[in-house]
This record gives sequence, C-alpha cells and structure tokens, in this order.
Amino acid sequence: MMQSGTKLLRYVQLLDSALPIGGFSHSFGLEAYTHDGTIRTITELEQFIRSQLHSSLIRIDGLAIKGVYQAMEEQDSALLALYDKRVHAQRTPREIRESGHKMGKRLLKLARSLYPWMDFLLIDEAVQAHGAYCGITTIHGYILYQLKIGLDEAVTGHLYTSVNAYVNSALRLLPIGQTEAQMLIQKLLDDIESEWIRIRDDDPEDMHSFGIAQEIYAMRHENLPARLFMS
Repeated sequence: MMQSGTKLLRYVQLLDSALPIGGFSHSFGLEAYTHDGTIRTITELEQFIRSQLHSSLIRIDGLAIKGVYQAMEEQDSALLALYDKRVHAQRTPREIRESGHKMGKRLLKLARSLYPWMDFLLIDEAVQAHGAYCGITTIHGYILYQLKIGLDEAVTGHLYTSVNAYVNSALRLLPIGQTEAQMLIQKLLDDIESEWIRIRDDDPEDMHSFGIAQEIYAMRHENLPARLFMS
C-alpha cells in the first residue's frame, strides 16, 4: 500500500520540468508570438497564458484527464483510446500534435522504468486494439490515476506543468528574470484552479478549444527563419 508521503513525492517528481521527456524543446507556439513582437513583456506573456488556460488547456486537457479517469474506472481501453484520439485530433497545428505524441511516448517509456509495479495493460490494449496515440495528456492522467491522485489534483497539476513550460520557454525568448518568472507562475495558480472549477462538472465528451490565434501562430512556427524550439 502506497503511503501518503511517498505518493506526494512521486507526484512532485512527475511534475518536475526537468523530467526527461523533451518538454524543454517545445514552446508550443510561443516562439512565433515573440518572433513577430506580439509578446514582448511579462504582462503580455501573462495575458497569453491566461488566454490559453481559458480557451484551450482547461477545455481539452482538463476534460481529457477526466475522461481518462473515467476509462480507468471502467477498465475500458476503447474509451481510453477515444479520448486520446480526440485530444490528438483537436491539436490542429502539426508541430503541436507531434510534440504531444512524442512527449507522451517518452513519458510512457519512463513510467515503465520508474513504476515497475504499475499496470500498463490497459494503455497497451488501447494502442494495439484501438489505435491510441499515447499523447502526453493521456499518459499523464493514466499514471496519476494509478498513483491514486485525485481528479482535481491531477488536472490542476497537469495544467501547472503547461504553465511552467510556457514560462520556462519565455525565459529563453524574452528579457525576463527567474524571479519575475516565478512570480508569474504564482499569480497563475489561482487561474488554474478557477478555470477548472468552472468546467469540472462538464462531460469529457464536450472537450473543445477556441484558441484559434494560438493555432495559427503555432502553424507559422515551422516557417520562422531561425528557431530555438521544435514547436
């Protein structure tokens, strides 16, 4: 039986931005915004991240994790694959789809080493029998369910990693310091919680996004004359 202290530490490890799954290589469209000068300051960065939480991250990733938890409860590999494929399909920019797929596969591989006691039969069946892509959101939810992390904590933790990824990318793209970056993350914690509370009772079938501008900028990224990031 997993002790509560150990469970917390395992969860913290999974949220670490240094986790070797390749997240540091992706800006998720932010580089295109900074390249053309749309985002130049910490204030503009804050507005951008808030908009992503509201229009995309919470409504796709949050509800997708809820769907993963439902599939795990029912031990339904077809349902698990369905939500995974819906997330994949709603990542309109090719680079964003590929980054989510690559990071998910790396996290799954890492999890097999970190958690040899964990049951991977359901995700393996979802891939082999139902064509799941193993996106990062799906695999994150799959692991957290087996670590016995509550749904609310799983969703807010996953959103925290997304916010952290944007801010860490911004440190390489904008003239901001580490203290400013940490203060921004602290400010956005309340947004993470409030955005999730707003839709936490919605059906996972209703996952959607209306982050059109971000998708367009992410599509432009591969044509930038010089790039620091893969997406």
